[in-house]
Amino acid sequence: MPHKDPAAKKAYMKEYAAKNRVKAYAAVKQWRKENPEKVKEQHRRYARKHPEMIVAKTIRWKRRNPEKAAEVSRRTRTKNSVRILVNKARYRANKAKRTPLWLTKADLFEIQCIYTYRDALKKVGLDYEVDHIIPLKGEEVSGLHVPENLLVIKASENRLKNNRYAE
Repeated sequence: MPHKDPAAKKAYMKEYAAKNRVKAYAAVKQWRKENPEKVKEQHRRYARKHPEMIVAKTIRWKRRNPEKAAEVSRRTRTKNSVRILVNKARYRANKAKRTPLWLTKADLFEIQCIYTYRDALKKVGLDYEVDHIIPLKGEEVSGLHVPENLLVIKASENRLKNNRYAE
């Protein structure tokens, strides 16, 4: 099986796997068991390349397994409680820095109304969040914490956006 051409090797491997499914599956399973770091890196590369597919897959799994998802969420919050608190504090400080002093009482009231609307949606079981259209701390551009920069959107859409400015 000495193949110098990568395309020929790939075709051969695909054909071999089709003919020897059980044996090929066992070999892949064994390799994954012996190379957990490589498997993790492959997953990271795939996730970076296809973030929308990962989010969609996660959402489907959570819908199919609500009890397991809740348990995983509880364990994650417990395990990472310090990091979560630090991130929340950093976010609040960042938001305070990005809130201009020239906002009027009407602007501040409008911001409060946007968050109240989000809270009302959450109370009836809908998973919505307040999104900064232009992120407060974006890589290319940073926005302000002002009513014109706020939007109530589905949490899943906000995760897909992931601190990027989508024009």
